[in-house]
Amino acid sequence: MTIGCELDKTPIPPKTPQIVLEGVLNAGAPSQVVLLERARSGLVYVISPPYDTEDPVTSDAGIPETGATVTLITPSGQSIQAIEDSKVNDGKGEGVYRIPITGNSLVRDQPYHLLVQTLNGETLSAVTSVPDGIASTSVTYNPSFDRTRDTFSATWPASATAKSYLVRIETPDGPRQFFTQGTSISLPGMLRNVDVAELPHVFFPGFQQNVTVSAVDSNYYDWFRTHNDVISGEGLINRITGGVGVFGSLVLLEYDYLQVTAPRTQPTEGTFNFTGSSFDALAVRYLSFDIYIESPAARSGQSDALSGRYTPKPRLDYHGCPVCGFLGTASGNRIELALLDGWSARDTVEVFDGQLQGDTLTGYFRFGGGPFKFVRQ
Repeated sequence: MTIGCELDKTPIPPKTPQIVLEGVLNAGAPSQVVLLERARSGLVYVISPPYDTEDPVTSDAGIPETGATVTLITPSGQSIQAIEDSKVNDGKGEGVYRIPITGNSLVRDQPYHLLVQTLNGETLSAVTSVPDGIASTSVTYNPSFDRTRDTFSATWPASATAKSYLVRIETPDGPRQFFTQGTSISLPGMLRNVDVAELPHVFFPGFQQNVTVSAVDSNYYDWFRTHNDVISGEGLINRITGGVGVFGSLVLLEYDYLQVTAPRTQPTEGTFNFTGSSFDALAVRYLSFDIYIESPAARSGQSDALSGRYTPKPRLDYHGCPVCGFLGTASGNRIELALLDGWSARDTVEVFDGQLQGDTLTGYFRFGGGPFKFVRQ
């Protein structure tokens, strides 16, 4: 005898996506920014273009909430209206609302109220108080941070009204960030990034990397230290009335700029400068590669991981960074470099595939043709 059962099938109707708000009052910023978007529910099909810092919601596959009224009420009772970036930026910046108030004019330890009214009639509200502390106005520059032997150390004055301190290191894999209750840190150069599944290094030789320390309020601290439980779906501490997200505040206390280096002992490593005929000089778009072995191959038959920086050729139609980062691989004499848009692995602008013979690296660019020669300096 066969016994079976059939589960009751009850369709769940789609719900209107919830409003997600992200805003942080920054005591060192020229203006304050609030992002508004809809949580994904399957009702809207999203096609994500390449990431654009001027259009962060749409280009990150978000559903921007446009046309809302966003108002910041200061401790003195003044109401300041936000302007959506898309209204003044040729359509870019939907869901990005900019409040015209400078960070140095923010009053400390006093409540700032944020009110949001959407075109659909939804209302959101939140409140934050900016911690005390002197906002950093300068950058400490370290032109030669050898990750194999150096330790990055920083100390900052205590903020009596900060909930915690946020330490953030910019890496090509995204920021490595954590909270600390102390007023000093020491980061070894070979530190690993536990925020990424593959546990890559935090510091990449050849890269320019920023390290910042900020005093943050309780809203910021509680939102970013919590997460959704994979089983219950609970865990986030949300203080947005009428929606979900964070409206917090921070004061940048420490800003350090590191030029990361490492000893170079292998034939693959070095600074390779373009050399060629006058015709090649007209065609080439990149002038040099500064190559390091980021991680040697773990076993025979695998490739070494490379990192470093490249110099684009100055030209009228170029608007990127004067020096940018790359990641790559080396297997035998073959070298492949993915040239990044800035210092983030999120976007690649070009790929170089070359062969190293002695001190000469010869190869082709995926979009820029070739062959082009680069000779070790």
